[in-house]
Amino acid sequence: MNAPIVKKSPADEAASLLMEVVPMVMRRIRNEARGNPHHGLSVPQFRILNYLLRHEGATLSSLAEHAALGLPAMSRAVDALVDRELVQRDVLTTDRRFVSLKLTPHGQVTLKRAWRETEARLGQIVAELPASQQMDVINALQALRPLFASGPTDDSSSVGETGRGQER
Repeated sequence: MNAPIVKKSPADEAASLLMEVVPMVMRRIRNEARGNPHHGLSVPQFRILNYLLRHEGATLSSLAEHAALGLPAMSRAVDALVDRELVQRDVLTTDRRFVSLKLTPHGQVTLKRAWRETEARLGQIVAELPASQQMDVINALQALRPLFASGPTDDSSSVGETGRGQER
């Protein structure tokens, strides 16, 4: 006997599509960021810089937790960014065991350039859709933003907002 076909609710269908499409979009973003030799950032470096833009003065521990990396691996990653003068490391005067991390001016410029270049390439991809579908994508993403903007890994602000003229 055949099982009855259960139609998904719109919310369930949207959830299924999110689970299917978001990884594809993220893979494309990674590929676009990785394929851009002008800024010279790996995707993990891009994420570290973006996190430090939003969390100036973050500790190595908080950065490692955010990226789901161990302290030794994160320390090596930060060392490379310090060597490139993209990140500044300051020992906290209140507790010398902790280091405060922040973007240097060069790091801010590099991150902003990387963001804009990747965003421009993604814009070219979205431009392949008819204008009405482009607006549908914009409306859908704007509707989703507040639903996903807060939580354990609050990434609601980004260099993209700063890049569009909204100062932080």
